[in-house]
Amino acid sequence: MMDGKTAPPAQLQTGTAPANRPAVACRGVFMKIRNKEILHDISFRVDQGQIVGLLGPNGAGKSTLLRLVAGLTPPTAGTVELFGEPAGVSTLRYLSYLPDRGKLPGWVTVEEWLRFARDIYPDWDPGHAEELAAFLKVRRTARMSTLSRGEKARVQLLTCLARRSPLVVLDEPFAGVDLISREQIASSVIADFAGGSRTFIIATHDIREMENLFDSIILIGEGRILGVEDVESLRARGRSVESRYREVFA
Repeated sequence: MMDGKTAPPAQLQTGTAPANRPAVACRGVFMKIRNKEILHDISFRVDQGQIVGLLGPNGAGKSTLLRLVAGLTPPTAGTVELFGEPAGVSTLRYLSYLPDRGKLPGWVTVEEWLRFARDIYPDWDPGHAEELAAFLKVRRTARMSTLSRGEKARVQLLTCLARRSPLVVLDEPFAGVDLISREQIASSVIADFAGGSRTFIIATHDIREMENLFDSIILIGEGRILGVEDVESLRARGRSVESRYREVFA
């Protein structure tokens, strides 16, 4: 997905990620916007083949951090790397990104949008797109402007998952959508991850919907990393992701 903009096709080359590099590595990342510090000394790594939850309250800096990971803007200081390369135009070939409040053109039908996506993304998998369209029950003949919020969210997710990018970044994929749509989105992520060859970073407030999917979580508040937890280790201590979240942010 793209945040209301279309990058030139030359920027959207497909790429195979090197196996011996972390999917994402942030080191000492700071971000200021109009002299306001949004992110402060952010450092973490995400290994390949994981589903990682980026969790925190509104205004914590999650969306800003994911935009840096997506290479849409550089940090004020520090480094962000995808598979060993600095995040930016060159790493778009590794990434499928669904932004928070991403917009789809209202004047096209779902079918027209999917044809456009097939033409612009060289890693588009037509067969997988068909499977996702059927599973997510998208109305292919409907104009985007007539879709409900949940239907738009499912089309956006389809656009992300139909690409064979090694890294998928989802920013609040459940925001404002109905229960059935949330269940379908979560099930699609599970099915897409089953091969173990993709990495997911998912920012969400819907912890209960996603808790069983996460391999690890990154807790962020007021622009600072407040904890990085392995979910299996949490459970071994008799804890849940939700209880750890409440402990940090209550």
